[in-house]
Amino acid sequence: MRSSNAMLGRQKTSKTRFVRRINSILQQLQSASLNKFVVKFALRKRHTAHIDRWVNFSVASRTKHLVLDLCPGMKVSSIDTDDMYTFPLHLFDASSGSCVKSLRLGFVYLMPLPDLCGFANLKKLSLHMVTITGEFSCLVPVCAVLEWLSITRCRMAGLSIAQELSQLHYLCVQFCFLLKLEIRAPNLVTFMFNDHAIPIMLGEPLKISEATIGLFSSSDCFNYVFTDLVNALSHVQSLSINFKINTEVCSAFMVLLPFLYAVRGGHCLSHICHLLMLQVLGFVKNPTRLTNLRLMILKIDISGWPETTGGILRLAYILKLAPFLEELVLHMYYLNLAIPVLQTIEDTSPPHPHSHLKTIRMTGFYGLHGQLELALYLLRNATSLKCMVIDPVVRNSSYIPPLVVAEKQIYQGRITARTKLWRNNEFRGVLEIL
Repeated sequence: MRSSNAMLGRQKTSKTRFVRRINSILQQLQSASLNKFVVKFALRKRHTAHIDRWVNFSVASRTKHLVLDLCPGMKVSSIDTDDMYTFPLHLFDASSGSCVKSLRLGFVYLMPLPDLCGFANLKKLSLHMVTITGEFSCLVPVCAVLEWLSITRCRMAGLSIAQELSQLHYLCVQFCFLLKLEIRAPNLVTFMFNDHAIPIMLGEPLKISEATIGLFSSSDCFNYVFTDLVNALSHVQSLSINFKINTEVCSAFMVLLPFLYAVRGGHCLSHICHLLMLQVLGFVKNPTRLTNLRLMILKIDISGWPETTGGILRLAYILKLAPFLEELVLHMYYLNLAIPVLQTIEDTSPPHPHSHLKTIRMTGFYGLHGQLELALYLLRNATSLKCMVIDPVVRNSSYIPPLVVAEKQIYQGRITARTKLWRNNEFRGVLEIL
């Protein structure tokens, strides 16, 4: 039973009417077996007697697919988690002979006890806005058949499962503010993660083909992405990451920057950037290589001074990290006001030829010094490159400024790319500027 306007109008009357209708329908049902039982409505702890009756009915009917979504509407300004319905886990564990194969719970309270036998037949579990006390591992039996697990906006002490989930092929963890994620899933195929930069241990997922990562941080995440994440996802084939970098990659240089600029002027800034360029490819010391990676999509929020954009060139480390990469997409968004590049760009970085990269797309190209350095480095080192698209329009999904607001920077990026890159006859065969 569904309702799209559960939180609109006269809420109390609407909820009372909904409960009466459900009870009336269940009284008329005589089926000994149900395939799917769905209740989606914003109900609370005070409705426990009715919800218990419905849950018991689903158990008695040997329901295979159960959905109990009690999440509040989108317009609710505050949510009282103490008013959550407590879901009776004991009715669905292995000792009760439950037939449930998929379970979706929304805005409920779970108290898994140590003596809980787990879900013997459960293959799909989805938890949204669920508060969990105790150990999450108590929900999963020793010989789990769980194949699909999604945990979003849940409150829990942590997500650490000691036993191996050999059947798990889909894992989604979003907005739970965990301290650590530890799951042994050797057959994991798809992984989605949106949270802070935390330790992630997946137990060598040899079959993983796709991973989508979103990191929430006000500081530079470059080292975490290219060390911790790379180690956790070393077998991935397609990787998408949304993170933030800061252009000020060397604090020692930044401390001296105002003084040096006053003494030697703008030439000093260029000299500092070149010094950073020589160091940047050795910035990360990680022996792990993404040998299976073929597609990488990076959505990058860039902060820092526009004059010191050497930190962007660190992304050139991708060529060393993924030796068989074929397609690279860089969606960039510069958080501050971009300043056009006036000086000549010199490629003084150590060469690292890459023979498999065929397609590169750079969006949000405002013509920052670091963006030009990176584009030049990729053009000169991707020996099999067929097409490189430079797009000044921001297409980073985290935030896309209106075209009217970014019109000047888009124009500036397009002109900078044409004057600094297009005029080089060496790249005209592969370069496309939008």
